[in-house]
Amino acid sequence: MTARRPYLLAICLLAASWARAEDAARPGSDRLVFLLEYVGTDYARAVAEGNVVNPAEYGEVLRFTKQVIAAYGAGRRPDAVAAGLRDLEAMIVRRAPADEVWSATRRLLPALTRALGGGARPATLPNVARGRRLWANDCAGCHGPTGAGDGEVAGSLEPPPTAFRGAYLERISPRQIYSAVSLGVEGTAMPSFAAAYSEQQRWDVAFFAMTLRVDFAPKRPPEDLSVTLDEIATSSNEELLERLRKKWPQASPAEVDYLRVNLVSPTGGAAPLAGPDAAAAGLLPVALQLQDVFARVADRVFPFVMGVSSYVRDPDWTPEKLRLTRDDRWMAANQEALRYPGFRPSRAGSGLLVDQEGYVLSCDHLLRDEHDALAPLVDVELADQSHVTASIVGAEPTIDLAVLRIGDTTKLPPLPSGLELGDSDRIDAGHWAIALGDPPGPERVFRVGMVSSSPQRQCYQEQLSATGLQTSLDVPPGGLGGPVVDILGHVIGLSVQPPRAAGTAIQAPAAGSFTLPINLVANLLEALKVSQSRSSPWLGISVLETASFRRRPEAVSVTIPPSGVYVDDVFDPSPASRAGVRPGDFLLALGGHELRSVGDFQTWLYQLGIGTDVKLRLLRNGAPLEVVAPIEVRPESARPR
Repeated sequence: MTARRPYLLAICLLAASWARAEDAARPGSDRLVFLLEYVGTDYARAVAEGNVVNPAEYGEVLRFTKQVIAAYGAGRRPDAVAAGLRDLEAMIVRRAPADEVWSATRRLLPALTRALGGGARPATLPNVARGRRLWANDCAGCHGPTGAGDGEVAGSLEPPPTAFRGAYLERISPRQIYSAVSLGVEGTAMPSFAAAYSEQQRWDVAFFAMTLRVDFAPKRPPEDLSVTLDEIATSSNEELLERLRKKWPQASPAEVDYLRVNLVSPTGGAAPLAGPDAAAAGLLPVALQLQDVFARVADRVFPFVMGVSSYVRDPDWTPEKLRLTRDDRWMAANQEALRYPGFRPSRAGSGLLVDQEGYVLSCDHLLRDEHDALAPLVDVELADQSHVTASIVGAEPTIDLAVLRIGDTTKLPPLPSGLELGDSDRIDAGHWAIALGDPPGPERVFRVGMVSSSPQRQCYQEQLSATGLQTSLDVPPGGLGGPVVDILGHVIGLSVQPPRAAGTAIQAPAAGSFTLPINLVANLLEALKVSQSRSSPWLGISVLETASFRRRPEAVSVTIPPSGVYVDDVFDPSPASRAGVRPGDFLLALGGHELRSVGDFQTWLYQLGIGTDVKLRLLRNGAPLEVVAPIEVRPESARPR
């Protein structure tokens, strides 16, 4: 530690010589603004309860105030700035409370800046990461690695270096730190770095210093806030917090922290780029706004995304067998695989928590073993990494959909406001599609793509690909079961395994993914809650909304009933074909329940259930017809394309 002290002192002395060389070149307006800010923040170190507690500091702030008054010409100017500066000097002389002095300087700063023709402003976006490196190299020796004023040479400096802590840090602005780095501070060991750092680097360090706040923990504001880069650069934490609370009373220092490291507001208040990147100046704010939108979507949706794991019985699943199977000897990591004695992990992916009752949407294939049987145990890893068991409420293997329910909902962590479902029928080509997944463990999935086509039909009995939401998303296996959302964070679908050909056994997910539209998922969620079906009910007919049928050329010569659905195809052999149902019929009621949509047909197909003989009320060529057919399990040969 002491071996470095001569080297650090040499840096300070060299920088001090640069400071003297810079004296003649100091911009007068920037210096006066800096001195006024310095008085406002450092006065609290000099006076407490009307008494001078640090004579050197008190003499300094009084001297700096007189310098500003003299340089501005306050003695001969009749304007409000001059009057305010004279009042400020009177406050300091009578040892007014620190809050009054600070408030007086903050009121004066905008007017003084305007009167002098402007103050220091960043010409482009500061690089906080670069500021961190510069701090570690050149500032930590005096101010300490965390800004506590406890650097290696701090004990040899008088006055001691500034500690960026407490009320002091809450009342300084990045501009004040930038000015100190640029100009140095008279009577201290703080030199000018104007010759050592570029203007950009000085802003980098200034913005990084604001992140030294104890408990610095950036949190994205819940709504767009119009704060510009200039405002962030010239405002203290207290002022930014007050500004945020005018629009959002619940704002906390964490939201201010967020603004310190996310420097472009959603309204595009960025400073223009300089240098060779100037041609892109108009694009960067837009790109950063879009980046901010994506990050907001992640913040909003990820709390509802879960990890889902199925387990199969294996009484021999011991640490020894695990090591032999995986050749893995990490003790703590292997405890995860041994979480449930007598059970071995089988498959894992993602799920979506849809309500506080603990219902979770996921994929059917995640819950099946190698023999296509449902797993006896399902584990859900919550967003806070805790684990709960869940029961299988219902499953629809044809479209790879499953509904789970968490057993102990008291273990659910506090969730933000409820997740919103979008309308998958209103999604158009070119719209954003974002897939999220959070499989067990540290991995997360966030894939951004575009919508190619909205669902062409609601019925998945015949052609599953036409039922899906077509996107450019390619979701990895761990993300299957997670939501697909639009740019507003509204759920428009669920990532599932792509359709597989008839006769194909359940296997690991193929490359890519398939998006089930949320309108279909929401409809089946309620049906599966009631029926608790674990298989695919089947009549052997494919149906179409009458509104969709009206757009077909052949509809011109057909009498279309006011309700019901159109039978556009029949599988042969099937329960429907054996009962005499034909393509071109209209299905008006199923099991005594009137049908007004494809959703009604799907709902009653599940709720009436496999093994039930149901009456089908039809309309054929304008004449009523009734037949009876049993609801069976869909055969493997009838798997949709």
